[in-house]
Amino acid sequence: MNDKFFDSLSGKTLIATPYVLAEGIFHKSLIYMLSHTEEGAMGLIFNNLVNYIELKSFFKIASDKVDPELTMPIYLGGPMEHERGFFLHSDDYNKNLLLQFPNNLALSSNSDVANDIASGCGPKDSLFIIGYTAWKAGQLEAEIKKNLWIVTECDNKFIFADHPEQKWHSALKDLGIDESCFTSQMGNA
Repeated sequence: MNDKFFDSLSGKTLIATPYVLAEGIFHKSLIYMLSHTEEGAMGLIFNNLVNYIELKSFFKIASDKVDPELTMPIYLGGPMEHERGFFLHSDDYNKNLLLQFPNNLALSSNSDVANDIASGCGPKDSLFIIGYTAWKAGQLEAEIKKNLWIVTECDNKFIFADHPEQKWHSALKDLGIDESCFTSQMGNA
């Protein structure tokens, strides 16, 4: 297989096309690709806002200097392992990283990040995401061939922008795609 193709999706963004089923978790989702190899792929949905959590109680932050009312949005990153939490964040913060990406993003999963965010010395931008998305070898490539995903470059400002419910529409618009132009059938002219 062509290794260049596999390497090229790490650090990219996947945009779900309207062909992804409306009742599923992937409908209108945007996924930041953490890894993509011949063995499979892993990513985090970054526009599926679930709720807001109180940082101090959720992460058991003991500091009296932290506002007990301080909240953080929590996102659902995919259908796998909802008991696992990740911080996708800007790479200005580099304590105990799981992964660091060339596009100025990093991934962490330890409680130090939450403590540092609560005390004001964490990353400039961050999202707390539970769960992740994973594909077996060849599965993502097959889905791309079936037009389920549009692959695009990562835009950090876009990932951390407000209004997650508008991000999918904005992503298509930024690419010059009118979502109403998608059709469920193909034909010959």
